[in-house]
Amino acid sequence: MTSTPYENNWEHLAAEFALLDLLLRREVLGSRLPPTTEQPQFFKGVYLAEAEIEQLLGGQAAPGDDSTTGAQLEELNRAAAALRLEIQERSQATLERGVFLALPHLARLFDLTPFEAGAVAVCLALEADLKYERLYAFLQDDLTRKRPSVDLILRLLTPANAERLRARAFFAPQATLFRSHILRSASGPEAPQLARLVRLDERITNYLLGVGGMEREAGRCVRVAPAPCPLAELRWPDELKERLLGVTAEHLRSPLPARRLIFHFYGPAGTGKKTLAAALCGELGIPLLVVDLRRVLEGSHDFEEGLRAVTREAMLRPAALFLEHFDLLVHEGEKEKSSAHLRAVADAVEDFSWLTFVATPYEWESAGLFGEHVLLGVALPAPDAEERARLWGALADGGASFAPEVEWEDLAGRFRLTPGKLRDAHIAARNYAHLRDGDAAQVRDDDLYRACRAQSNQRLGTLARKLALRHDWHDLILPPDSLAHLRELCAQMRHRQTVFGTWGFERQLSLRRGLCALFCGPSGTGKTMAVEIIARELELDAYKIDLSTVVSKYIGETEKNLSRIFEEAETSNAVLFFDEADALFGKRSEVKDAHDRYANIEINYLLQRIEEFEGLVILATNLRKNIDEAFFRRMSVSVEFPFPEEADRYRIWKRHFPDAAPVADDVDFNFLAGRLHLAGGNIKNIAVGAAFLAAANSGRIHMRHVIRAARREYEKIGRMCTEMEFAPYHVLLDTAGDEQHTEAR
Repeated sequence: MTSTPYENNWEHLAAEFALLDLLLRREVLGSRLPPTTEQPQFFKGVYLAEAEIEQLLGGQAAPGDDSTTGAQLEELNRAAAALRLEIQERSQATLERGVFLALPHLARLFDLTPFEAGAVAVCLALEADLKYERLYAFLQDDLTRKRPSVDLILRLLTPANAERLRARAFFAPQATLFRSHILRSASGPEAPQLARLVRLDERITNYLLGVGGMEREAGRCVRVAPAPCPLAELRWPDELKERLLGVTAEHLRSPLPARRLIFHFYGPAGTGKKTLAAALCGELGIPLLVVDLRRVLEGSHDFEEGLRAVTREAMLRPAALFLEHFDLLVHEGEKEKSSAHLRAVADAVEDFSWLTFVATPYEWESAGLFGEHVLLGVALPAPDAEERARLWGALADGGASFAPEVEWEDLAGRFRLTPGKLRDAHIAARNYAHLRDGDAAQVRDDDLYRACRAQSNQRLGTLARKLALRHDWHDLILPPDSLAHLRELCAQMRHRQTVFGTWGFERQLSLRRGLCALFCGPSGTGKTMAVEIIARELELDAYKIDLSTVVSKYIGETEKNLSRIFEEAETSNAVLFFDEADALFGKRSEVKDAHDRYANIEINYLLQRIEEFEGLVILATNLRKNIDEAFFRRMSVSVEFPFPEEADRYRIWKRHFPDAAPVADDVDFNFLAGRLHLAGGNIKNIAVGAAFLAAANSGRIHMRHVIRAARREYEKIGRMCTEMEFAPYHVLLDTAGDEQHTEAR
């Protein structure tokens, strides 16, 4: 006769609890006390009478002697065996109909034996009906022990002593029930194994009872990936997508593959690693769970336990796993701790996940971490300028209104953004426009530039000083040829995509797509100002590298510091400015000792990193002859910043006194430009110093203030103030302290 399937999960659990009631009745019979009179009222809650036990088990109290007890035990054993067989047959019939039964499904997922599944049912009963608390307490002769002990579970499920001895192995810490956190200990580790109380894991309880939701701590670290974009619409080559899909589908054909499949996606943040994983899972009809390993590290006292709790969710749903921030485990400070965490990941993947994705910003060697399992590394590089322009164009078709002057190719060439950051920049630009002009706003190019800068990596500011972009072309006093060179440099940055991409010049270059410029000239001639002007013109940030934090006397440290700078700069979309670059980029020398050899290694390393960098690098030096000749071949532009001639000095003097400054008519700019042979930086210092002297005295800037400020500047730079150089204003040099004395009085 065909067995009748269960209607639902709860009907099946009710049958399991009915079987448990038979087993409990059998144990109660074995523990029956002699007949007594009814207990006094004050024992209520401390003593459990036999009549109450029978009532809890759904029967009536029936006194009996030893002979009747034996017969009852045999009858209960037969009834339990018959009910166990009925549950097995009906469960099979139910599963064949496609009805979900939680306990059999849990047993199949974790390969549980009938005994282990029975132990789960014993613990689950407490969550379904509180009567089991009193029954378990009675059978353990202690009304405070309301959870089942290992000994009670063994007595209920294995009547023979020999079987109980073997079954104790199921409660070892490395056994499936505890290793998978299905059961947890409810008493201290110092208790003997038989006396230990056990409880069902909260998530497993919810799973068996059909209640959704994870434990609070685990829920903070796991989220279900949103509905994926169709795989065909992703930017990756069709050949790559088809190969990944084929490998994944073939692996999942086996319901329980012995070897796990792990994909290692590596590339810059925002390249679409998670999107690709979700699209692959979407094609195969399985959900993707994203595990934030950073939160697991921060929120769990025991990383391994917290990790297993969240990764087990992939098996319960079932779903694929995406391990986010995996690189944090690879580069943890303590090597021993990092190794333990990686081992915990490998164990969790082996126990709970048939399909796993791990993501890092760079290529990583597992060194046998995942053993015999299949680990496939897939490079997902950031899009090039041509692809970025195409992505910008696709976003522009999304409904927002853009000003006609917006040039997507120019934007794509200046900002090396990944698709994720590019999308965020697009949203931010729309918000900027909305804040400015409301619903009818058009997104302008300055909105987009601002949004792109905001999405660029800002961590470079911890390694270098961000320059304030206050100057424009009118502030820079240089010969026409030098100014033309600087404007050509800006034009090269703007039109890189046209030349390298559209016109195909990229194929002629082995590495370099960025630009490197050398600014040569004495101190104070405007090299730093020129960097600020170029960055402002290109709508980019500019960072000045502090050489004191880069150059190290220890072997290898300089390269390490430079590597950090260039790594951060790759995603910062900023201009890198090395001032006094001859300290780093000096000439290579003949190798006479170990110091020379390592100095040359530093220079060679710098040459390599400059060629690999796709942005704009500007080097500044006071002495061109100190720069290694190999660098000049790699320079896109070399700009001379000569010492200013008299006409240029006149313009500089005039420029450094603002229109709002109260400059008296006696200030002789022709004299200052003709007699004082100073660079722009020195002139700026004198102008500011004269302004402070005037503010402390007359309230107007007179020639005497300028001469006295010039004297201070000469003293600072180690030059003598001669009568011939300052005549006819040399008399003002001797009364430098008069005004301070007058002011003090």
